[in-house]
Amino acid sequence: MLAHDLLDTWAHLHSPVHRLDARVKLLCATVLVIAILATPVARPWLLAAWAAMLLAIAGASGLPARWIAKRLAILLPFLALGTLALPFVPPTETTDAWQLAGLELSREAALVWLSVGGKCLLALLAATLLTGATTSAALLRAAGALGVPRTLTALTGFAISYLAALGEEAGRMITARRARGRVRGTARNLRVAGSMIATLMVRTVERAERIALAMVARGYRGRMPALTVQRAPATQVAGGAAFVAAVAAVFWLGVRA
Repeated sequence: MLAHDLLDTWAHLHSPVHRLDARVKLLCATVLVIAILATPVARPWLLAAWAAMLLAIAGASGLPARWIAKRLAILLPFLALGTLALPFVPPTETTDAWQLAGLELSREAALVWLSVGGKCLLALLAATLLTGATTSAALLRAAGALGVPRTLTALTGFAISYLAALGEEAGRMITARRARGRVRGTARNLRVAGSMIATLMVRTVERAERIALAMVARGYRGRMPALTVQRAPATQVAGGAAFVAAVAAVFWLGVRA
Protein backbone atom coordinates (compact mmCIF):
# COMPACT_ATOMS: atom_id res chain seq x y z
CA MET A 1 0.00 0.00 0.00
CA LEU A 2 1.38 3.41 -0.94
CA ALA A 3 2.29 5.62 1.99
CA HIS A 4 0.91 8.93 0.76
CA ASP A 5 1.57 10.26 4.28
CA LEU A 6 5.03 10.99 2.90
CA LEU A 7 3.33 13.82 1.00
CA ASP A 8 0.38 14.48 3.34
CA THR A 9 2.30 14.72 6.60
CA TRP A 10 0.18 17.49 8.15
CA ALA A 11 -3.00 17.10 6.08
CA HIS A 12 -4.86 15.23 8.82
CA LEU A 13 -4.99 17.97 11.44
CA HIS A 14 -8.31 19.35 12.64
CA SER A 15 -7.90 23.09 12.17
CA PRO A 16 -10.62 25.28 10.58
CA VAL A 17 -8.58 25.35 7.37
CA HIS A 18 -8.26 21.55 7.30
CA ARG A 19 -12.01 21.11 7.78
CA LEU A 20 -12.88 23.19 4.73
CA ASP A 21 -14.04 21.37 1.62
CA ALA A 22 -11.16 20.77 -0.79
CA ARG A 23 -13.07 22.37 -3.68
CA VAL A 24 -13.57 25.58 -1.68
CA LYS A 25 -9.91 25.67 -0.68
CA LEU A 26 -8.67 25.03 -4.21
CA LEU A 27 -10.89 27.72 -5.71
CA CYS A 28 -9.94 30.29 -3.05
CA ALA A 29 -6.23 29.51 -3.42
CA THR A 30 -6.46 29.82 -7.21
CA VAL A 31 -8.18 33.22 -6.99
CA LEU A 32 -5.62 34.45 -4.44
CA VAL A 33 -2.66 33.31 -6.56
CA ILE A 34 -4.14 35.01 -9.63
CA ALA A 35 -4.55 38.22 -7.63
CA ILE A 36 -0.95 37.97 -6.38
CA LEU A 37 0.46 37.45 -9.86
CA ALA A 38 -1.70 40.24 -11.33
CA THR A 39 -0.51 42.82 -8.77
CA PRO A 40 1.04 45.75 -10.66
CA VAL A 41 4.71 46.50 -10.08
CA ALA A 42 3.79 50.05 -9.09
CA ARG A 43 1.60 48.78 -6.22
CA PRO A 44 4.06 46.94 -3.94
CA TRP A 45 1.93 47.58 -0.85
CA LEU A 46 -0.63 45.13 -2.24
CA LEU A 47 1.91 42.37 -1.66
CA ALA A 48 1.91 43.29 2.03
CA ALA A 49 -1.88 42.85 2.08
CA TRP A 50 -1.60 39.40 0.46
CA ALA A 51 1.19 38.47 2.88
CA ALA A 52 -0.96 39.46 5.87
CA MET A 53 -3.84 37.39 4.52
CA LEU A 54 -1.63 34.33 3.99
CA LEU A 55 -0.02 34.66 7.42
CA ALA A 56 -3.47 34.75 9.01
CA ILE A 57 -4.43 31.59 7.11
CA ALA A 58 -1.16 29.93 8.15
CA GLY A 59 -1.88 30.74 11.78
CA ALA A 60 -5.41 29.34 11.54
CA SER A 61 -4.19 26.17 9.81
CA GLY A 62 -1.94 25.08 12.69
CA LEU A 63 0.79 23.99 10.27
CA PRO A 64 4.26 24.14 11.88
CA ALA A 65 6.15 27.30 10.95
CA ARG A 66 9.33 25.28 10.57
CA TRP A 67 7.68 22.95 8.06
CA ILE A 68 6.40 25.91 6.03
CA ALA A 69 9.81 27.62 6.14
CA LYS A 70 11.52 24.49 4.78
CA ARG A 71 9.22 24.50 1.75
CA LEU A 72 9.77 28.20 1.13
CA ALA A 73 13.54 27.78 1.43
CA ILE A 74 13.66 26.37 -2.11
CA LEU A 75 13.37 29.97 -3.36
CA LEU A 76 16.29 31.31 -1.31
CA PRO A 77 19.02 30.65 -3.93
CA PHE A 78 17.01 32.39 -6.64
CA LEU A 79 16.15 35.35 -4.41
CA ALA A 80 19.78 35.69 -3.37
CA LEU A 81 20.95 35.53 -6.99
CA GLY A 82 18.51 38.23 -8.03
CA THR A 83 19.49 40.45 -5.10
CA LEU A 84 23.18 40.13 -5.95
CA ALA A 85 22.46 41.10 -9.55
CA LEU A 86 20.76 44.40 -8.62
CA PRO A 87 24.01 46.45 -8.31
CA PHE A 88 24.88 45.50 -11.89
CA VAL A 89 21.71 47.11 -13.32
CA PRO A 90 22.59 50.77 -14.03
CA PRO A 91 20.00 53.49 -13.34
CA THR A 92 18.35 54.86 -16.48
CA GLU A 93 18.14 58.41 -15.10
CA THR A 94 19.56 60.44 -12.21
CA THR A 95 16.18 60.46 -10.49
CA ASP A 96 16.06 56.68 -10.84
CA ALA A 97 19.18 56.17 -8.72
CA TRP A 98 19.18 54.99 -5.10
CA GLN A 99 22.23 55.29 -2.89
CA LEU A 100 22.64 52.34 -0.52
CA ALA A 101 25.87 51.74 1.44
CA GLY A 102 27.91 53.40 -1.29
CA LEU A 103 26.18 51.46 -4.08
CA GLU A 104 24.10 53.09 -6.78
CA LEU A 105 20.97 51.05 -7.43
CA SER A 106 18.26 51.45 -10.01
CA ARG A 107 14.96 52.28 -8.35
CA GLU A 108 12.98 50.79 -11.22
CA ALA A 109 14.99 47.54 -11.17
CA ALA A 110 14.63 47.27 -7.38
CA LEU A 111 10.85 47.68 -7.60
CA VAL A 112 10.61 45.08 -10.35
CA TRP A 113 12.73 42.64 -8.36
CA LEU A 114 10.70 43.29 -5.20
CA SER A 115 7.52 42.60 -7.16
CA VAL A 116 8.81 39.43 -8.86
CA GLY A 117 10.45 38.00 -5.74
CA GLY A 118 7.47 38.83 -3.55
CA LYS A 119 5.00 37.30 -5.99
CA CYS A 120 7.01 34.07 -6.24
CA LEU A 121 7.32 33.81 -2.46
CA LEU A 122 3.65 34.50 -1.78
CA ALA A 123 2.43 32.16 -4.54
CA LEU A 124 4.62 29.39 -3.14
CA LEU A 125 3.31 30.10 0.36
CA ALA A 126 -0.29 29.83 -0.90
CA ALA A 127 0.49 26.51 -2.61
CA THR A 128 2.27 25.24 0.51
CA LEU A 129 -0.70 26.06 2.74
CA LEU A 130 -3.12 24.43 0.30
CA THR A 131 -1.17 21.19 -0.02
CA GLY A 132 -0.30 21.15 3.68
CA ALA A 133 -3.94 21.40 4.76
CA THR A 134 -5.40 19.05 2.12
CA THR A 135 -4.63 15.47 1.19
CA SER A 136 -3.37 14.84 -2.33
CA ALA A 137 -6.35 12.58 -3.08
CA ALA A 138 -8.82 15.28 -2.00
CA LEU A 139 -7.03 17.86 -4.14
CA LEU A 140 -7.22 15.64 -7.21
CA ARG A 141 -10.93 15.03 -6.67
CA ALA A 142 -11.50 18.76 -6.16
CA ALA A 143 -9.58 19.60 -9.34
CA GLY A 144 -11.69 17.14 -11.32
CA ALA A 145 -14.90 18.54 -9.84
CA LEU A 146 -13.87 22.08 -10.80
CA GLY A 147 -13.33 21.12 -14.42
CA VAL A 148 -9.60 20.51 -14.63
CA PRO A 149 -8.93 18.20 -17.63
CA ARG A 150 -8.98 14.52 -16.74
CA THR A 151 -5.60 13.90 -18.40
CA LEU A 152 -3.92 16.44 -16.14
CA THR A 153 -5.46 15.07 -12.95
CA ALA A 154 -4.63 11.50 -13.99
CA LEU A 155 -0.99 12.33 -14.71
CA THR A 156 -0.72 14.19 -11.41
CA GLY A 157 -2.18 11.21 -9.57
CA PHE A 158 0.30 8.87 -11.24
CA ALA A 159 3.16 11.22 -10.32
CA ILE A 160 2.07 11.25 -6.67
CA SER A 161 1.84 7.45 -6.63
CA TYR A 162 5.27 7.19 -8.25
CA LEU A 163 6.81 9.59 -5.70
CA ALA A 164 5.30 7.55 -2.88
CA ALA A 165 6.71 4.33 -4.37
CA LEU A 166 10.09 6.01 -4.85
CA GLY A 167 10.15 7.17 -1.23
CA GLU A 168 9.23 3.74 0.11
CA GLU A 169 11.85 1.97 -2.00
CA ALA A 170 14.56 4.49 -1.13
CA GLY A 171 13.81 4.11 2.57
CA ARG A 172 14.15 0.32 2.39
CA MET A 173 17.44 0.58 0.49
CA ILE A 174 18.92 3.04 2.99
CA THR A 175 17.89 0.79 5.88
CA ALA A 176 19.48 -2.22 4.16
CA ARG A 177 22.72 -0.31 3.57
CA ARG A 178 22.94 0.76 7.20
CA ALA A 179 22.28 -2.81 8.33
CA ARG A 180 25.31 -4.02 6.31
CA GLY A 181 27.69 -1.70 8.13
CA ARG A 182 29.29 1.69 7.57
CA VAL A 183 31.11 2.42 4.32
CA ARG A 184 34.32 4.41 4.85
CA GLY A 185 35.87 6.79 2.35
CA THR A 186 34.35 9.39 0.05
CA ALA A 187 35.05 7.41 -3.13
CA ARG A 188 33.36 4.28 -1.75
CA ASN A 189 30.37 6.29 -0.52
CA LEU A 190 29.94 7.86 -3.95
CA ARG A 191 30.22 4.44 -5.62
CA VAL A 192 27.62 2.98 -3.27
CA ALA A 193 25.31 5.97 -3.77
CA GLY A 194 25.57 5.63 -7.57
CA SER A 195 24.75 1.94 -7.41
CA MET A 196 21.79 2.62 -5.13
CA ILE A 197 20.39 5.27 -7.47
CA ALA A 198 20.70 2.97 -10.50
CA THR A 199 19.05 0.10 -8.62
CA LEU A 200 16.34 2.44 -7.34
CA MET A 201 15.46 3.53 -10.87
CA VAL A 202 15.10 -0.07 -12.05
CA ARG A 203 13.03 -1.10 -9.04
CA THR A 204 10.69 1.88 -9.26
CA VAL A 205 10.01 1.26 -12.96
CA GLU A 206 9.00 -2.29 -12.11
CA ARG A 207 6.97 -1.03 -9.15
CA ALA A 208 5.20 1.54 -11.33
CA GLU A 209 4.15 -1.20 -13.76
CA ARG A 210 2.72 -3.26 -10.90
CA ILE A 211 0.87 -0.18 -9.58
CA ALA A 212 -0.66 0.45 -13.02
CA LEU A 213 -1.81 -3.17 -13.35
CA ALA A 214 -3.26 -3.09 -9.83
CA MET A 215 -5.18 0.11 -10.59
CA VAL A 216 -6.64 -1.34 -13.79
CA ALA A 217 -7.60 -4.51 -11.93
CA ARG A 218 -9.46 -2.39 -9.36
CA GLY A 219 -11.53 -0.60 -11.99
CA TYR A 220 -9.43 2.39 -13.01
CA ARG A 221 -10.62 3.76 -16.36
CA GLY A 222 -8.92 7.13 -16.54
CA ARG A 223 -10.55 8.57 -13.43
CA MET A 224 -10.34 7.56 -9.80
CA PRO A 225 -13.71 6.06 -8.81
CA ALA A 226 -15.57 7.87 -6.03
CA LEU A 227 -17.87 5.87 -3.77
CA THR A 228 -19.87 8.93 -2.76
CA VAL A 229 -20.14 12.46 -4.13
CA GLN A 230 -20.70 14.94 -1.33
CA ARG A 231 -21.80 18.52 -1.73
CA ALA A 232 -19.83 21.24 -0.04
CA PRO A 233 -21.68 22.65 3.00
CA ALA A 234 -23.56 25.85 2.24
CA THR A 235 -21.73 27.72 5.00
CA GLN A 236 -18.37 26.80 3.47
CA VAL A 237 -19.53 27.85 0.00
CA ALA A 238 -20.69 31.17 1.42
CA GLY A 239 -17.39 31.59 3.26
CA GLY A 240 -15.46 30.85 0.08
CA ALA A 241 -17.54 33.36 -1.87
CA ALA A 242 -16.89 35.96 0.83
CA PHE A 243 -13.14 35.26 0.63
CA VAL A 244 -13.13 35.64 -3.14
CA ALA A 245 -15.10 38.89 -2.84
CA ALA A 246 -12.64 40.18 -0.22
CA VAL A 247 -9.66 39.36 -2.47
CA ALA A 248 -11.34 41.11 -5.42
CA ALA A 249 -12.15 44.16 -3.27
CA VAL A 250 -8.61 44.45 -1.93
CA PHE A 251 -7.19 44.10 -5.43
CA TRP A 252 -9.55 46.71 -6.89
CA LEU A 253 -8.90 49.19 -4.09
CA GLY A 254 -5.15 48.62 -4.33
CA VAL A 255 -5.08 49.17 -8.08
CA ARG A 256 -7.33 52.21 -7.94
CA ALA A 257 -5.40 53.86 -5.09
